[in-house]
Amino acid sequence: MAKKRKKTKAEKEEYEFRPPDFDEKEFLKKEMKDTKTLIWTVLYAVLFGIIAGLLMLASEDLLGVAFMVGIAGIVSLKYFYPLIKVDITSFQKKNWLGNIATFFFTFLAIWVLLLNVPISDHAKPAVENVIIWVSDGTTARGMEYKHIPTQGIYGWVPLNSSDTLETMISVSAGATINITAKVTDNGNLQSVVIQVTTSGDPLTSSMLGEEEYRFGFQVNSGELSASSGLTFTITATDKSGNDLTWRPERAAPVAP
Repeated sequence: MAKKRKKTKAEKEEYEFRPPDFDEKEFLKKEMKDTKTLIWTVLYAVLFGIIAGLLMLASEDLLGVAFMVGIAGIVSLKYFYPLIKVDITSFQKKNWLGNIATFFFTFLAIWVLLLNVPISDHAKPAVENVIIWVSDGTTARGMEYKHIPTQGIYGWVPLNSSDTLETMISVSAGATINITAKVTDNGNLQSVVIQVTTSGDPLTSSMLGEEEYRFGFQVNSGELSASSGLTFTITATDKSGNDLTWRPERAAPVAP
């Protein structure tokens, strides 16, 4: 007769999941408090951002003072919250870090906004992609001022590698020299003026717009000096009075 099999495992107790009690009133109260704190933190940061921006508008030398205004705002948060009836006794580290981050980035955004167009303009224009075009009436050859990696310097480089830089511009050739540059600004340009050194008195004139952001000025090669080469400066000024003077470190060679 077969023996009865003994039970080796106790029957498992059934597990019933019971969600914690949800206090809707306490939840809404906390959400209202957090929202109120967030709104007042943003408004407080806007105030300090405006103060910092006005200081920079008064003088760019007050950059350090303007930054310290933001730091002072962060430090003063623990005194500001009680004034607007926000209980900070229950604040944890994450609450402080979140509020400080909100304040700092809002402060920074307002500060930067006040220092940029259309409110104000503190950036200088940019002059780049300077190219000299040499035209004999039928063909045009160009040279660009750019970095030469093999020499570790900036200099004039023919756009067509088959051209010889030293003979592209010649006093005796009677060619038309068109000096062009890309001039940009974050606001509105007021003027782009070029001064060219010639065999006689320097030529000073406004550069004419050729296409979007590009300006040019023409001079006859016969007016240039083979001994000094083609040297010039370009001064760009915007309507806020910011200006930049660009000059090449090396003159473009001019043959007799």
